[in-house]
This record gives sequence, structure tokens and C-alpha cells, in this order.
Amino acid sequence: MRTLAVSIGVAVCLSGCAMGIQQGADSPTVSYTVPRSYQTVYLRVQNQADECLRGKGHYDVFAEVDPAMQTGLVAVRSPLGVEVARTELKAIDARNTQVTHTVWGHSPWDGSALNAMRQSVMIDTSVCVAYK
Repeated sequence: MRTLAVSIGVAVCLSGCAMGIQQGADSPTVSYTVPRSYQTVYLRVQNQADECLRGKGHYDVFAEVDPAMQTGLVAVRSPLGVEVARTELKAIDARNTQVTHTVWGHSPWDGSALNAMRQSVMIDTSVCVAYK
């Protein structure tokens, strides 16, 4: 009986974790302009994701930059391959970048993580939140 309960609990957790950030969902997001080049913002976001969002090595950080379009993407993916955090950035000009952070919306991928991601860009140092 206990094994069945644990199995059901694991299945529920995994099905919930599999959802991640969905198109059209109510995933928390914040967009802003920062007075930094897109390359600087890209490196800062990638560093914060590596330092703070990997959990205990269970999450992967996927990062790509397109120099021709002056855009970048940094995504954090669960062991099942779904995105739980994403940052998209685009150069406005040589000194300003539009940044959009999106998180799944379920702890620990919630408003606290979103705030830490934004603060990391704004103060040029990694800000982490406590992940359970």
C-alpha cells in the first residue's frame, strides 16, 4: 500500500513538473530595458542561471546568442526537458537591451526566482533565491 501511494505521488509530481512554461499560460513574466549591451546582459543572465538555477545539478542551462540579430536566449530545463525559466533579450541599440524573464509559476520557479533574475541583471552580480 505504501509503495502504491509513493508511486502515485511521484507520478503526480512528475506530471506537474512536465508542464513547465506553456504558451498562453499565466507564467509570471517581467520585461524591462537595461542600459547595457546585449552581450553583457547575455553573459550576466547565463552566469546567474549557472550559479543559481541549476538546483543540485538536476536542471540544465541552455544558452544561445545570435550576433547578427543581436538577440539571446537563456533557458533552464528540467530533467524531463521542459523549460521552467527563460530569459529572452534583444539589443535596442549599442547601449540598451530589452529583457524578458519568464518562469513557470510554481515554487521554486515563481515570483522570487523572477525577482532574483531581474536583480542579477540590474546589479551585475548573481542573486539567488533559496531553492527547496
